[in-house]
Amino acid sequence: MKRLNTEYVDVIHLHSCSEEILRRGEVIQVLERAKQAGKTRYIGYSGDRNDALYAVQTGLFDSLETSVNIADQEVIQLTLGEAARRGMGVTAKRPIANVAWAFETMKQEEYPYTYWKRLQELNYSFLEDVQKGVEVALRFALSTTGVHTAIVGTRNPDRWAQNATLLTKGNLPQEQYDQIRSRWQEIAGSDWVGQT
Repeated sequence: MKRLNTEYVDVIHLHSCSEEILRRGEVIQVLERAKQAGKTRYIGYSGDRNDALYAVQTGLFDSLETSVNIADQEVIQLTLGEAARRGMGVTAKRPIANVAWAFETMKQEEYPYTYWKRLQELNYSFLEDVQKGVEVALRFALSTTGVHTAIVGTRNPDRWAQNATLLTKGNLPQEQYDQIRSRWQEIAGSDWVGQT
């Protein structure tokens, strides 16, 4: 707080904490004390899979940060409905799937390999053009019911303005959104879980 030159932060997200640790309660208690002391306005959970579902179901978190993108859709059925019922703010992380489709090859140990491999199988036609892919991917994530905002990581500060311009087109047309979802449901294996 001293380094940030502030007396409080808007939100603290607990990142990738397992359900097992959440069930113990100590971590949540620390966050609740910070909120009660006015050090943060909100507390959130950042993660995926059943860990995120459990965090949402506790009713103790105000917000959820979770993976939502064209290559990572587990959360759409698993968690977002429950988060919406509880009035939680939802931030999509990795909304453009690390632009994994832009690489011709990728080694298994590379960070976006899981998305790259999935996208090879999904074979979305809109990914033939990298920029078109970014637009559709970002609009897909933000067109998903229950998602309120997105975090788009980049090494290039000019991307913020470019991404903002892409979003002036609004939500994806419903037909296109449904096609992406249908393709996912057709191809996704049971092991295609949310990437933390």
